[in-house]
Amino acid sequence: MDEFTLIDRLVSALNGQDAGPAVVLGPGDDAAVLRVQEGVELVGSLDTLVADVHFPVSAPPLLIGYRAMMVSLSDLAAMGAQPHYALVGLTLPRNDVEWVQQLARGMSLASAAADCPLPGGNLARGPLNISVSVHGTVPAGQALRRSGAQPGDLIMVSGDLGGAAMALQLPELDQPPSFAELNKLGPADELYALRRYFLPEARIELGMALRGLASSVIDVSDGLLADLGHLCSAGGVGARLELSTLPALQGAGLSRVLTGGDDYELCFTLPPASRQAVTDVAGRLGIPLSEIGRIEPGSQLVLYEQGQLYAEPYELAPSADTSGRGFRHF
Repeated sequence: MDEFTLIDRLVSALNGQDAGPAVVLGPGDDAAVLRVQEGVELVGSLDTLVADVHFPVSAPPLLIGYRAMMVSLSDLAAMGAQPHYALVGLTLPRNDVEWVQQLARGMSLASAAADCPLPGGNLARGPLNISVSVHGTVPAGQALRRSGAQPGDLIMVSGDLGGAAMALQLPELDQPPSFAELNKLGPADELYALRRYFLPEARIELGMALRGLASSVIDVSDGLLADLGHLCSAGGVGARLELSTLPALQGAGLSRVLTGGDDYELCFTLPPASRQAVTDVAGRLGIPLSEIGRIEPGSQLVLYEQGQLYAEPYELAPSADTSGRGFRHF
């Protein structure tokens, strides 16, 4: 049983308690949406990062803290939400004051970068893991969703892909350079992939700018194929992906770009008429955008390279085999 089937079983076991008068959007998207006052909806999400699964336990705690905050804030970006605050739950195997202080320092740097205060949380003893709950708002009815893509829509992605997956293969992953050193690295530097892994950028401003323009949005956390597949399944559509247009980090290779995950870029669909408006906004924000394909009728994801069929189509039906397309918890 994979994680998505397990989630379906969990939701079913809630026996309807995942819904209510204040719930606009429940389980199944990047975050929940709730109506908190007239004209405003609350967007909330919770991510749990487990030691040696979502981060190497031997890495500097400052970098772990920064990464934990940013990957959680990325869910708000995918919903077009403005962050307001975050809460952190931390379990520690032992009382290590210096480690905790450095973790908090990393979280504070990410919190400041995203203008998202961190006013509280919970601390307990146990196996090391970090849970970050992020909360923001959107104007009523304007939350971005995974559903909504229509045949003919353009498929877009921000930034570059494959860097975080490259980092997993580097011997320096367990003992990376400092935050200051990583922050200076550019795409041409040998260890730039470590920056993409430890210092991801939640595309919050881009997400807010996509309100009313994008037909569907998701952040690329589990891999492009897997996450684009979620968009298509949610919208009941298929897609055509042109491999030659993928914004691959140099040296990443096609497999990492398609299935590596952890990039936390936004993948979204647009009606062609909205293309120029979004390009202009991304230009002002200094965020590269790439058009990588189109939404098509049906339930298949078809890969092309230079206009030629690259591989057999992927079936996107909920019952289809999704092994090998991205990260899975189970």
